Amino acid sequence: MYIVVVGAGKLGYYLTKDLLSKGHEVTLVDWNHSRVRLLEAELGEAVLYASGSSIDGLEKAGCGRAEVIVAVTGDDEDNLVICQLGKKYFKVPKAISRINNPKNENVFKELGVGTTISGTLSIAEAIESYLLKKRFKTLLSFNQNETELIEIDITTDSPSNQKDIYTLNLPKNSIIALVLKGKDVVFPRGDTKIEAGDMILAIASSIDKERVIEIFQGTGE
Repeated sequence: MYIVVVGAGKLGYYLTKDLLSKGHEVTLVDWNHSRVRLLEAELGEAVLYASGSSIDGLEKAGCGRAEVIVAVTGDDEDNLVICQLGKKYFKVPKAISRINNPKNENVFKELGVGTTISGTLSIAEAIESYLLKKRFKTLLSFNQNETELIEIDITTDSPSNQKDIYTLNLPKNSIIALVLKGKDVVFPRGDTKIEAGDMILAIASSIDKERVIEIFQGTGE
């Protein structure tokens, strides 16, 4: 899983180390040049000098292919902007933010930042919890990351379970390429029924990816 962490303070540093140790691909973004230089000696290319609260900086971090964005700066306004850009502009499925002032928590919730917490352990646990719930992964990005091939697992509690494809109201710029039912490969039609245990291979624009995942699996919040 690819995760973008913004904010290279102690919290961001220890979180990045923890995620890397678990085999995740991580980019730690910060705009403090001396801090970045210091951490590069230990974390190497996992550290990026850029503004994590700007579209350009998040683009450099590869946010378009991230599955989770984590904002852990010491400024709640920056964290809110980072999460908003991640979810709304780059369509990152999951945003997690550190809250420095508990009074700001309702603002984050109202603006769609699903998970707000504090502490390295809590954030790491939130990421692991999300990983356990999610049943999708990006297999391939092409057309300059504007189109993606997604693998989606269907479970008994998936909202698409026991539904025919034609009823799912998929976005215009998406297509179900294959449905794997055990050892059987099905080239889907509108009346193909989605069932628990199926694996879906879908092609979607990066803009519509999040919506496709929600249709098959729900929001995961």
